Amino acid sequence: MKRRRFLPLAAVALSGCLGARDESGPRTPPLTPKGGPTPEGGRNLRIVDAVPREGEDGSLVFAVTVENTAASSQRDTLVGIATVQGESGSTEYEARRQVSLDGNTEAEFDLVFDVAYEQWAGNGGISYGWQGQL
Repeated sequence: MKRRRFLPLAAVALSGCLGARDESGPRTPPLTPKGGPTPEGGRNLRIVDAVPREGEDGSLVFAVTVENTAASSQRDTLVGIATVQGESGSTEYEARRQVSLDGNTEAEFDLVFDVAYEQWAGNGGISYGWQGQL
């Protein structure tokens, strides 16, 4: 008798779990055909990685890796703003670089700032992106 009472309760409990799966496909479907993030601002050029380093002349260099997710060649302008905190406030340094990539390729581009790496390191920050986004 106890089994007969348990079976209807189990069916009700399981139906709630199965009901959540009525939708087809994954809960978070891929955003692009490759499953990666949507290109920034509808652009086919995507910033993959960015690393600050010291240039040969001691200047601040920001190495930005860019990927072209389109089949055709794409162009855009990378913009970086380095901020250095000093005793009298903060100073901003801007660097721009025109980027052109063939379809489905990836490359690294340097943004070179007119400030010494040593002056920036530990006292500053960098914001970067595509022209019109900063």
